[in-house]
Amino acid sequence: MTDRIKPEDMGKFETSYKVGLVATLEENGQPHISLLSTLMAKSEREMMLGKFIYGESKLNLLKNPKAAFLLMSLDKEFWTGKMTYTALKTNGEDFEMYNRQPLYRYNSYFGIDSVYYFDLLEISEGKKLDMPGIVANSLRVMLARGAYKQKTPLGAMKPWALELMRQIGTLAFISYVGTDGYPVLIPCIQLQAADSDTLVLSNAPYKAELSQIPAGARVAVFGANLKFESVLLKGEFSGFKGGMATVKIDRVYNSMPPKHGYIFEAKA
Repeated sequence: MTDRIKPEDMGKFETSYKVGLVATLEENGQPHISLLSTLMAKSEREMMLGKFIYGESKLNLLKNPKAAFLLMSLDKEFWTGKMTYTALKTNGEDFEMYNRQPLYRYNSYFGIDSVYYFDLLEISEGKKLDMPGIVANSLRVMLARGAYKQKTPLGAMKPWALELMRQIGTLAFISYVGTDGYPVLIPCIQLQAADSDTLVLSNAPYKAELSQIPAGARVAVFGANLKFESVLLKGEFSGFKGGMATVKIDRVYNSMPPKHGYIFEAKA
């Protein structure tokens, strides 16, 4: 990890055609993940993003500035890091730059209405997704997930979301809160649904990162297909046993426009 973005990487973050994920903290201290493709570098030690839809992540930042991010290019190179929210502007050169981009300039329904700024704390080296490891572990999870299926699930995920999270090709990412109080984002594309309430994942690839998630931790899991249809799932992490772990889902958040919000919350 380093506290500066390499000059040669800054240009890779400029396009809107990338995966940009930001993890924030709810009022209760639990992680939340949003897809924010406007996330990019302002300078070698600053990040910024443009807001065009008002979801929970923007509210979270105003109450708790600690955030994490994951950026992934179309050629499957990705970076992770941590940042601290510092300011909000509704005009200026960055505001104009965002609204000149083709994705927003020619959109009749929405544009960027504000720009959020962050101090960069740390960023990883860019690295390619471990596709052989992901494929091998996706098959491993697919073969094992039946053993974790419950007899009477609550139905946290509706059929569409359940099907999305059963697909091997679904992009999945998990977040938990680290010991420093900042959220952490990790790719876990091998993760799959066993039933409407249960997610199953292996500890590889990215074993070093995934093994840091404590048993009993509250986690958020973001799942999306290549059309960027997505769902956000929240629940309790079991911890790894025999290289496998589960997430017991108790909250489901609709992360797609036009209306963001919780569509399932288990009764206490």
